[in-house]
Amino acid sequence: MREKRGLSRATGNGRAARDRGPYTFYLDTALVERARHEVGEHDVVRSIEAALAAAVDYQLWVREVAAGRRDPVA
Repeated sequence: MREKRGLSRATGNGRAARDRGPYTFYLDTALVERARHEVGEHDVVRSIEAALAAAVDYQLWVREVAAGRRDPVA
C-alpha cells in the first residue's frame, strides 16, 4: 500500500515525494497553535485525527476508482 506523491497539497510547498514517506502529512504550526488557543488541546487532537483518517480514506477511494473496483459516484 505504498505510494509516492509529487506535491504536498496541504501545504502547497511543492515538497517532492522523495522527501517524505507514504501518508506523511505536514501541519501548519501557526494554525495548530491558533487552534490550541481557540478550542483547546483535546479538540485540536481530535480534529487532526479526523482529518488524517478522512485523507487516508480518500486516497483509498481514489485507488479503488482508478482500478475500476468502485463507482466514483456511489
